[in-house]
Amino acid sequence: MTAPATTVEIVFDETPVLSGDAFTLDDSTKGVLNNPYFVLDGHLNFVDVTSDVEGVSVSRGRSRQLDQYSAGTAQITLANDSRAYDPLNTASAYYPYVIPKRYVRIKTNGISIFAGQINDWSLQYLQPQDSKVSASCSDSFSLLANQTIDAFTPDQESTGTRISTILNRPEIDFTATSVSLDTGVSTLGAFPITDNTNALSYMRQIEKSEQGFFFTSADNTLTFKDRASVLAQTGSVAFADDGTGTCSYMTLDVETSDELIFNRVVAESPAGAEQIASDTTSIDKYDTITLSMNDLLNATTGEVASLAALLLQTYKEPEVRFTGITQQMQALSSGVQNLLLGLDLTDLATVKRTYTVGSPASVTKYVTIEGISHSISPGSHTISYRLGSLAQVGFILDSGIFGLLDVATLT
Repeated sequence: MTAPATTVEIVFDETPVLSGDAFTLDDSTKGVLNNPYFVLDGHLNFVDVTSDVEGVSVSRGRSRQLDQYSAGTAQITLANDSRAYDPLNTASAYYPYVIPKRYVRIKTNGISIFAGQINDWSLQYLQPQDSKVSASCSDSFSLLANQTIDAFTPDQESTGTRISTILNRPEIDFTATSVSLDTGVSTLGAFPITDNTNALSYMRQIEKSEQGFFFTSADNTLTFKDRASVLAQTGSVAFADDGTGTCSYMTLDVETSDELIFNRVVAESPAGAEQIASDTTSIDKYDTITLSMNDLLNATTGEVASLAALLLQTYKEPEVRFTGITQQMQALSSGVQNLLLGLDLTDLATVKRTYTVGSPASVTKYVTIEGISHSISPGSHTISYRLGSLAQVGFILDSGIFGLLDVATLT
């Protein structure tokens, strides 16, 4: 078994045309609106620079539950002895496009692990002519972080519809990438938005009001998943250390701490008075630990109270959590490599740990993928997942996993 093949491609043009790759009406891939990879006058000309790549690192997602998703980032190290990536070299085939805001995509075994834009080219010259270039990249979250919303009052609408409303505002006009939005479970009120409100910060308020998931996927699709759709999954990967799963792992991180204990939740939106949910049993054991959610957008105090109850149920007791897994990809068959490469943020999986002493002899937990990192060099590819817990999820009717007896709790 060998390390999977990684390719790096960069656009060094403004309006290139490649025959057959233009925007195509009614095509499920090429006909997606706002997709920068299939434009009306042809496909962006991605140049394969893999032969110059000396290393790649990718980081996407968030560190733990309740954190906000960060912009996905990538760092690409390129050999530059020929000065191909020197913006001062007028003889370069890429001149004058060694500049910021060039599209980049990184694939492993043909599966996207990062797509976005280059923010910075950093060159280092060594004597006599040795040179390396580092290209720092980020996904579409970084664009939203630099956009603001003009003052207006939206209609009462679902969380997914509100995100769409913001993206289609003329001052935002979000066309940097494709978009995938769930409808949403929560309803947001018709509350005024003040002038110059940061677009990404407001999106995160929407995410919090849904207790959903707002992130950019591996192929740079701006994605919103509501809490129902994530829990409706069944999971496609079973990590196990005893050969019984679909994939092994090299390391497993396990922790229990007070960082995710909250036994009093205070939540409020402009709909009315703050709503408080608390658990006296947990307070008696751990003292009062308050989680404040005072910037919600929910249309009714009833919805706000329901969110407070949901968060209390999830975080009122400490838990031994499986928080991270790493694996060397070259230790796996190509089929298993592709299975892991296909995992994206919010996907479900199971993790099994076996023990030679003590009781029980094994523990299996359901987890969500909270973060994904890749460290790639010639002949080596390490993939790491940060994991979120689902142990406190209650019984959910029609859920592929949490609607099963003896898996989820009825409380």
